[in-house]
Amino acid sequence: MKKFNRLFPSLALAATLSAALFATPLRAQDGAHYRGSPLGSKVRIAGSSNIHDWTMDGTLVVGSFDLPPGVELDSAQADIAGLKDNKIAAHAEVSIPVNSMQSGTDGMDSVMQQAMNAKDYPRIVYSLHELAFKGPHTPNTPFQFEAKGELSLNGVTNKITMPVTIENADKKKLKIIGSVPLKMTDFKVPPPVKLGIFTTVPDVKISFEWILTRHDKPAGAK
Repeated sequence: MKKFNRLFPSLALAATLSAALFATPLRAQDGAHYRGSPLGSKVRIAGSSNIHDWTMDGTLVVGSFDLPPGVELDSAQADIAGLKDNKIAAHAEVSIPVNSMQSGTDGMDSVMQQAMNAKDYPRIVYSLHELAFKGPHTPNTPFQFEAKGELSLNGVTNKITMPVTIENADKKKLKIIGSVPLKMTDFKVPPPVKLGIFTTVPDVKISFEWILTRHDKPAGAK
């Protein structure tokens, strides 16, 4: 399937959404606070059909990621500062506009957006509640975690567990990578059919690479 560049979503839109949704950073003593960067992130929905495999790709991953007080993620180190019972009470809120996911084919985009009921539920939303550390960890390699949270799509919310890796892109940035297999029917999304010929199967995989930048206030700031 031939891909081609699209102007939507623009970087300006990404920056505006990020600033509007997460404009109030936490103080440093309240824990580390990260916000999604408008550059570098990507998300993919991959599936198959009776004719060929297909993908829908996007770059607009808006959200925030918070670590509790005392916890620091530095993948250059062997251990995680503040880790308790191999778990971190991390929290994240992620939002992906359904219409920002593009296959490169207008017809495919249309049937997928219709199946996902994008008009009434325009966003895919994920909430992270806990990270379970899967050690041991070798310095200068990504940390391995099991992430537990909830995924909302088409007005349906399901609990999901998936493996993720977290590493420092630099001193102020994190890169979180993960993927999870899903069934469209678990979210009441009917597998799309096009012209009675192209029929998708319900099994898909969502994968992502999320770049975040730290936005704590300096100590003592009001």
